[in-house]
Amino acid sequence: MTAFDPLQPLPNSQAGALARNRATGAFERRVARALAATASDAAPLLVACSGGPDSSAALVAVVRARQAAAGGEVLAATFDHGLRPPAETQADRSAVEALATALGVRCLAGAPDAPLAASEDAARQARYRWLGAAAIEAGAAACVTGHTLDDQAETVLLRLTRGAGLAGAGGMAPDAPWPVPLERPGDAPRLLRPLIDVRRAEVIGYLDALGLAETGLAPRRDPGNETLVFDRNRVRRRVLPELRRLNPRAAEALAGFAHRARRDDEALEVWAAAESARLVRIDGTGARIERGELRALPEAVAARGRRGAAAELGLALVADQLEALLRIAGRRGARLDLAGGEAWTEEADLRLWRRGTGSG
Repeated sequence: MTAFDPLQPLPNSQAGALARNRATGAFERRVARALAATASDAAPLLVACSGGPDSSAALVAVVRARQAAAGGEVLAATFDHGLRPPAETQADRSAVEALATALGVRCLAGAPDAPLAASEDAARQARYRWLGAAAIEAGAAACVTGHTLDDQAETVLLRLTRGAGLAGAGGMAPDAPWPVPLERPGDAPRLLRPLIDVRRAEVIGYLDALGLAETGLAPRRDPGNETLVFDRNRVRRRVLPELRRLNPRAAEALAGFAHRARRDDEALEVWAAAESARLVRIDGTGARIERGELRALPEAVAARGRRGAAAELGLALVADQLEALLRIAGRRGARLDLAGGEAWTEEADLRLWRRGTGSG
């Protein structure tokens, strides 16, 4: 469900007196610079806030950055996954509402329509589906999350461990398309991460400088972040501490690697698109790719070209199938079964065919 909650006065009369000083100003200017490159000043902006330290810092900094720029409305958004005791989730929601009230912004609150499976992925999918719908309802062109540089390092390690390629190794982009399908995909907001280059320790320093604890607005601590049941927590509590013994700036190194991987992947995608426009011909029965020229390309470019041609036909190919396509491109008369289609080679061409579009 999605609901606009009315602002309620806080019992603590000092709630609105969050500190302003050099430390808070420096942090907020970093957030303002990040938003300036990605978010329109006029459109409403949704900030996902769980009540924890990172998202609370994001909410305060975004509100202040927008106020300084005379920008559009900011709304807080909090989602109850239904996976923790009701008393804890109610306390989280109350903390977000209190902080939103102190900042003078409205608060959205939501929960899943049905109980979720107790998994990181199920919780993530449900949260982003709700946040996307909430942003659309509010007329927001973008939603901000509180992901930090430390989150980026954890994400890169998890993806590499699971066999990610260059795109996956790029981690989380500062400005990204919406990560899950929505009922109204044409209205999907952008996903913004203005803290993605900020260390978690810097976030804690910002919250201390604000004096949140002194005003009764101290961020909540999720006990779930302490358990080693979830993969991310094991990386955070076991893997990264070991890597920091090798390099105290291991998180920064991983985040830098992600930036370079994302940059290189974007460049290869542009190159592959240009080569595809030259080599790929889509017709009524599928796609033709000139196989001699395809094999002459660097493998990274050729793989993206094959993937793009397959995607135009509605075929989603995994990495192993893309590699197999390159292998058969070197032999005339070779055939390969694909999920939902088929590939084969002729005298000059590699052919891709999707079932239902014609006969191979």
